[in-house]
Amino acid sequence: MNDQEKFLFDLRGYIVVENALTSTQVSELSDRLEERRRISTAGKDKKHSIFGSDRTVFANEDDAAWTSPSLLEWGGTYIDLIDLPTIAPYLETLLGVGYRLDHDYLKIENADSQHTLYLHGGGQGAGGARDIVGPTDGGQCFYRYNNGKFYNGLVTIAFELSDVSSESGGFACVPGSHKMNFALPEEWRISKTQAGVHECVDRVSANAGDAIIFTEACAHGTVPWEGGGERRTIFYKYCPHAVAWGACFYNADNYGDLTENQRAILMPPSAYGPHPHTAAIWKRAQEEQTELNRLRKEVGELRAQQEDSFGNSADS
Repeated sequence: MNDQEKFLFDLRGYIVVENALTSTQVSELSDRLEERRRISTAGKDKKHSIFGSDRTVFANEDDAAWTSPSLLEWGGTYIDLIDLPTIAPYLETLLGVGYRLDHDYLKIENADSQHTLYLHGGGQGAGGARDIVGPTDGGQCFYRYNNGKFYNGLVTIAFELSDVSSESGGFACVPGSHKMNFALPEEWRISKTQAGVHECVDRVSANAGDAIIFTEACAHGTVPWEGGGERRTIFYKYCPHAVAWGACFYNADNYGDLTENQRAILMPPSAYGPHPHTAAIWKRAQEEQTELNRLRKEVGELRAQQEDSFGNSADS
């Protein structure tokens, strides 16, 4: 980060990095998204189009306990985003060495969306008892600057796949609220229309390929969409290694070939970070998970064979 970017991030709680993605990367990400929309129930529901691992409850009884569906499963550039060279230096400045990817998701806003702005977060834990993630939000979503160094809890990278103007809707925040000491007034928190958004809220414009970087300590949300076309935004959320927001962790064995750096960024939280000792523990856990899945598959196949045999016997 250059000095101007550091100043603006400390002042406002967010910055926009232009051309973080190339046009080729934007096209590749968009193509993989559209393929998923064609085959996904979530993609067909235009009022609630969201993909990724931002899950705190089981969607069904077959969900895995360790990991929830992730954008990383889509492969290609979605894997590259883990440690994208145009963004990694910002994360190292804001989070320090050894940060981790906590969770990811992709949101689609269009004319069919029924979205309400719900400002959440706030510095010093000032989101308040009615904050969307509860009164403990300040534990994970903190911000301070001390002795020449940034200290952040959860930091979000929002990659835009379409142009988003401030008049259309999309990401918005209360600039400077990452350092506030008073709870956000309740009457300013929720807005069902753009006309109801308080003047203290910044509506952030960004073009396709740009990345909005913000600290989750900044009160933020999504302004109701009133533009043409769609807003398609990928969110990758990072934090110091000992901090966790999401309820599920990544299993790097699920995403094909990864670099050692990418596997380190996907490790579950611990005070030690991607240390050889914790890496060995997680490696054993991954091996046990692989063995468990193999045994479950064998049991399932055996049961299917027994049911088939029973059915054939009954028919005869």
